[in-house]
Amino acid sequence: MPPRRPRTATPSAPRNGGGLTLARLVLAAVALLVLAWFIGKRPATGDAPVTRADPPAPAAAPAPQARLIRGEKSTTLADIGEARMTLQDQGTALRVEGGVGRNFASDLGALLDAAPSVRRIDITSGGGYAVTGLEAARIVRRNNLTVRVRGYCASICVALWAAAAQRQMEPDAVIGLHQRNAQCDALPSPDREECHYQDQFATEHDSSYRAWLQAAGFNQRLLDLQARTASEDIAVLTAPLLWDNGVDFSVVDRDGTRLGRAEVERLLHAAAARH
Repeated sequence: MPPRRPRTATPSAPRNGGGLTLARLVLAAVALLVLAWFIGKRPATGDAPVTRADPPAPAAAPAPQARLIRGEKSTTLADIGEARMTLQDQGTALRVEGGVGRNFASDLGALLDAAPSVRRIDITSGGGYAVTGLEAARIVRRNNLTVRVRGYCASICVALWAAAAQRQMEPDAVIGLHQRNAQCDALPSPDREECHYQDQFATEHDSSYRAWLQAAGFNQRLLDLQARTASEDIAVLTAPLLWDNGVDFSVVDRDGTRLGRAEVERLLHAAAARH
């Protein structure tokens, strides 16, 4: 058998004088307490720096509290009709009611060519086709028009409003934001799969739409709200909420008289109380 390894002896602590006894520990603790009390009671000298707590950082601005209206994803292709366009106010205003259909931009351009005295569009629309909506926004910008929202303006309609030289809303009007809807799920297979594939690269609409909103003062919180709201839902924004998030516009009554924020909020509170 191999020889056993010798054990290494562990030195024991000395019995007397080699460590702190309990009495010495107590005395040391008392001495430290007395020293700390003495230092704390000494008056501060004139050269001693004064340490001040930094003020708390300002709280981040709250996210927009938009009302979210839930919808259902469509399983059929939407058939968006053409909006009704009517000249008003002796030919200086164009009343637009209805969807942004396939002929919306061409109809708008033809009507403005025939009535060059039009300086304002009064619109009520839930949106429609993106391509014609963006073209209509460019027509609004080229003609330096004012766009006034009556009731509501949602989806691609917001691009027309954002592109205006002057943006107006009536006090009870709202703006609606959500994602673009390519309606791929309403197509039969294999067209549905091809649509989803192509939609990954359809960035022109998103960048153009976003550019119009940014030019109108929509801040990053509102842009994020639009980007994360599903296409079947709608995020509803009132005038005060738009003001709070940097959007540049004015609120007017039906006669065009400009209203201040206090009056707008009073009207909205009164309307809410009635319901």
